[in-house]
Amino acid sequence: MHARIVLGVVSGTLWLCFAASAQELTEREAIRLFLTRSPYAQEFHVGTAVVEAQTRGWNVWPNPQAGFEHEGAGLTQITRLQQSLPINGRLGMLRQAGFAAVQVARSQAEFSLWRLCSDMRQAFYELILTQQRESALKDSLDQLQEVVRILGEREKHGEGSLFDRLRAEQEQSDLRAELASTRASTAQARSRLVSFLDGNVDPVSIRAQVEPGLAKDLPPLADLLQLASENRQDYQSEQQRQEQFRWEERAASRLRIPDPVVFAGIKRAEEPGGIKYGPHLGFSIAIPLFERGQNRVAELEAEVRRSSYRQEVLDQQIQSEVRGAYEELQVRRQASDEYRLRLEQQGAQLEQIARLAYQEGELGILELLDSYRVRRQSLLRMLALNAASKQAEINLERAVGKPVLNPEVLP
Repeated sequence: MHARIVLGVVSGTLWLCFAASAQELTEREAIRLFLTRSPYAQEFHVGTAVVEAQTRGWNVWPNPQAGFEHEGAGLTQITRLQQSLPINGRLGMLRQAGFAAVQVARSQAEFSLWRLCSDMRQAFYELILTQQRESALKDSLDQLQEVVRILGEREKHGEGSLFDRLRAEQEQSDLRAELASTRASTAQARSRLVSFLDGNVDPVSIRAQVEPGLAKDLPPLADLLQLASENRQDYQSEQQRQEQFRWEERAASRLRIPDPVVFAGIKRAEEPGGIKYGPHLGFSIAIPLFERGQNRVAELEAEVRRSSYRQEVLDQQIQSEVRGAYEELQVRRQASDEYRLRLEQQGAQLEQIARLAYQEGELGILELLDSYRVRRQSLLRMLALNAASKQAEINLERAVGKPVLNPEVLP
């Protein structure tokens, strides 16, 4: 008995120390850490910088060339410098194509980042659910502990039976096992959330915290469909990709206008009377007889058409995703609201009636424990319905491309 008391005091002390040292993390703070300090966000930003560096060379002038020629039959030496002059306008068009390519990379990075951010938010509310389940089970365990204490005292005074106490203790043991399993689920959910954040976040002490607020009303479906077309970065990137291909196509069509190559230098030649020096000037130009960029133009025209078809497919997918997520959220919210209303009206009343009936001897211990179990399962089901409703909100915002129901979560 003394060892059990000491163990309980130590466990309670450790639990209080953990609660005091836990790092409270709101959804807004989690999103801020993800967008500013997570390796995922850094990788996407660097990926855009890579594309920007690659396309920067698309509009660079070709390097000049230096040459030297020596003829032995009579001394003739020519030192010259030649430069290709891009006067057909290709570089300016490639510059515009490079800008569009960078926008494509940036849009794709933002889309991928928003998808991952939605996954992180899902993990955040999974942790909220396991924490709430853990708290509810702990409260129920405390309630059962009080019942066991009362049954023990009644047994000592000959007012209760050994069966009642043992049956309550068995129920208590089952609940402790369920609480231990829930704590393991909490640790797993905490680790999954931390995997999205900065590596310096302690995966042991972190604790998710819900900011108080009311559920936002759903906007009309037509408004969300329009917002999705305007905000989905994957849809916008296809438009920007088409712009890139069109600029590249125009640049390829300019290959039929060759760039001249001019050269200038000094000629040193042996002539009667000594060595003479003179200027060496000239130019050359390619004759676009076989290659005029026609193959590249045809390829880019096909790329534009393929991108337009991808955009149509994306439009259908976005419309379907938004409609499906919208209907799911409506059903989840309705189920959660209806169940909450029935639980508030019947749950506490049922438990109170069973407790009074047991005290009056009208019900046995099994009926009393059953009422506790029903109350606990109803509360856990309520938590699960609330979590499913929140997950549906996140799915809808994922489909739309921005937090339309919770805009305040963005830092």
